[in-house]
Amino acid sequence: MQKESGKIFREQGFPLEMDQIPVLMILYYSGGASQKHTGTALARDKASINRTISVLLKKGLVEVIPDTIDKRKTHVKLTANGEKLAEQADAILGRFDAVLSSALTEQERKEFDKTMLKLIEAVTPR
Repeated sequence: MQKESGKIFREQGFPLEMDQIPVLMILYYSGGASQKHTGTALARDKASINRTISVLLKKGLVEVIPDTIDKRKTHVKLTANGEKLAEQADAILGRFDAVLSSALTEQERKEFDKTMLKLIEAVTPR
């Protein structure tokens, strides 16, 4: 599925790599987040998140705001361009989800969603 979704994003001329899109979407859905929160939410290490944030920063898609109390912490939020790109990604993901969902009955979809939530809970750090 990742290969197919990557193909769809490339066909749309999307300017990010597949591993960068989840970071973009976490920031979009949360309205901004710390790098630590983003890494935890995606189960990715600090170095990976830092590399992705650096790429997004160079492309003008995010801004990094230092914490006023603890200088080691930062808050990352999308710029206006980042918001627009995230909206495009959200639309592409929505169309991909619709195509996948059309292959399932309503009951199969409910079971799939239930199973996925169970798997996510199993791997989510506590």
